[in-house]
Amino acid sequence: MSSLDARYFDGTSSRAHAVRVSVVDHELDIDGDGIARRVPLAQLKVSEPLAHAPRIVTLSDGSYCEVADNAAFSQLLASSGHRDSFVVAWQNQWRGVIFAVVGLIVFLFAAYRWALPVAAEAIAQQVPLSWEQKLGREATAFLEKRIFSATELSSARREALIDRFEEIAPRDERDYEIRFRASKIGPNALALPGGVIYVTDALVELAPDNDAVIGVLAHELGHIEHRHLMRRLFASAAVGAAAAVLVGDVSTVLAALPAILIELDYSRAMEREADNYSIDLLQKNKISTASLATLFERMQKAHEKRSPGKQWPAYLSTHPPTPERIELFRKPAN
Repeated sequence: MSSLDARYFDGTSSRAHAVRVSVVDHELDIDGDGIARRVPLAQLKVSEPLAHAPRIVTLSDGSYCEVADNAAFSQLLASSGHRDSFVVAWQNQWRGVIFAVVGLIVFLFAAYRWALPVAAEAIAQQVPLSWEQKLGREATAFLEKRIFSATELSSARREALIDRFEEIAPRDERDYEIRFRASKIGPNALALPGGVIYVTDALVELAPDNDAVIGVLAHELGHIEHRHLMRRLFASAAVGAAAAVLVGDVSTVLAALPAILIELDYSRAMEREADNYSIDLLQKNKISTASLATLFERMQKAHEKRSPGKQWPAYLSTHPPTPERIELFRKPAN
């Protein structure tokens, strides 16, 4: 029977007792300096082995032993049939550590890619319309103050578009409102929670006809009906919180980056969903999608003229590629 030097602490004082420990019949024998104890191995809590720290053997009453010779103590435990846990064994093998890290990355990606969108959609659908409208009002106040100015479109053009929109708008609890505004953001449209849709003068002027503008409004309706902004808010909040936990306080920029990239991916998926919604709504109301395709062609040419040769990488684009969308709207028309 082999034994090892150890230090025993009774759990009530800081005094260390020099003892010898050994394993006899699946029991730990502690003997020396007035200490004589024998405890079944099953009742012990043994700390995991660390390179430069003693093994701690804790007894059920709070007393414990420190064993400095890690290697010899591991052999002593092994000879008795004791085995470290599966996790502890992995921690001491670099292959296990790498496998665990890769597994964590795969799990986090799967959670973000599939679980998070489903959860965000389910939560967004439960948000009361009154909350959505309140958020829309707050966003409207900000946009009116910082982004938009009074429209220069004729009242006749605006009224014609609003009348046409009211013919295709869904009959639900929302009070839809179209706001035409001038802005430096160029040809664009923006849907807010609750039912307000902004359309810039530049987009109306670029459109080949009113059908193209109605097509854009139908697309924005898709965002509202599917509660895309609410889903993006919940998803971004969850991703940002998870990134902050993983990254810690090292850098707020690093913590924000995953949320930005992931939100862009959700945005592309939602844009496709809104595109399909607009096509279905236009076809239902016997409105051709060809004008909408022409509008996208003009927007692409206008972008190329303003920024020749400059194009966002596909992964960093908040919308599907413009040629892809043009083809999508051309197909129903043909």
